[in-house]
Amino acid sequence: MKTLTLCFIGMFFYMQPIFTQIPETTWEKGLPVNASHYFSDVLELPGGNFILLGAMEQTGERNFDIWLLELNSSGDTIKTRLFENAGKDIPIRVLSDGKEGYLLAYLNETPEKTYKSRLMAVGSDFSEQWVAEADKHSAIVRSDIASDNSGNIWWLNTVKGSDGNPEVLLSKLDAKGKKVKDVAFKGDNPAEGYALRELPDGTIAMSFRMLSPDKKSFVQVTRIDNQGEVLWKAIIRDANKQLSPQCLCCSPDNTLLAGGWAGLCYNPDAPADEQIWDYDYLLSKIDPAGNVIWTQNYNREGSEKGTAVAVLPDGNIMAAGKCETSFTGSVGPWLLLVDKNGSKIQDQVYKFRFVKDQVARIICTQDGGLLMVGPGYTETERKISGWMRKLNPVM
Repeated sequence: MKTLTLCFIGMFFYMQPIFTQIPETTWEKGLPVNASHYFSDVLELPGGNFILLGAMEQTGERNFDIWLLELNSSGDTIKTRLFENAGKDIPIRVLSDGKEGYLLAYLNETPEKTYKSRLMAVGSDFSEQWVAEADKHSAIVRSDIASDNSGNIWWLNTVKGSDGNPEVLLSKLDAKGKKVKDVAFKGDNPAEGYALRELPDGTIAMSFRMLSPDKKSFVQVTRIDNQGEVLWKAIIRDANKQLSPQCLCCSPDNTLLAGGWAGLCYNPDAPADEQIWDYDYLLSKIDPAGNVIWTQNYNREGSEKGTAVAVLPDGNIMAAGKCETSFTGSVGPWLLLVDKNGSKIQDQVYKFRFVKDQVARIICTQDGGLLMVGPGYTETERKISGWMRKLNPVM
């Protein structure tokens, strides 16, 4: 009888659902800086410190310079450096160089008021080692970098093609920033490159925004080997909505998560500055062979956009972005917890600090928690302030 009772109790607990929830905040920090500033990316070091990439406004013509910081695990500043350049800088990505230094991808404004992509290597003391600049002007305000298991650097940019259309250019560089080769991705549709990730087997995944002949945008995720040869292409479409990628992440089960947004225009015949749009968070899961497992649009009561994604060790997903509009006034950085099958578990809107506030990057941390930073680059003339939010371990 005792054995039967114990078995019953065991079955009872086994049958109880495990409720994963968005964790509480461990700490939240801003920096006491009077100038307008923002944070775009963050990297955790093996010892638990963080490298934070952002930009700070300088006096004059509202130019921003690259700002690099090292923080301890509590978010306190250990060291910082400002890299002063002519023209406005837009930081995109910080990456470990595999040794003791870092790679910074950013855009720099030219005298012609266009942008060129740059890649800078710095030492552990933030001393500048070398800078590489793209040969062509950028067609969009995007760039990304990854490194492979052979020590090569992959650099994704969208440049202006000879026909005036944007085209994706992937450059392979050695550890000193010397170009090894360029791989151009040209097809029947104009393409824009948004995100780049190295996968555990050494291959590379990229997300593109593609424009079809009928002016409908869709998402393409492409996987290549370490020689730049295409292994497969995954296509994500919606018959009624315009799709745009923003982020790309790999999962413990070797699948890929592509995040972004899906937009629906209610008055497409109106001039561009008078069109009314509604956006939903777009998230797709792709298997290792390039098959789309599922695609979901997540909607609240207004307009939302996806900007970043992190995959938890159990395969569940923390998708981050912003709520731009809301019928109830709930606007600001948005965090969305989704299970591995795409079903929403929980979401939370955090109080906004300024108009267009958003999550720029979210990462899983070594203690089982998460860290998100914002707002990243936003096209606004208003004063903005960068922020960091550390979350407790996910239970």
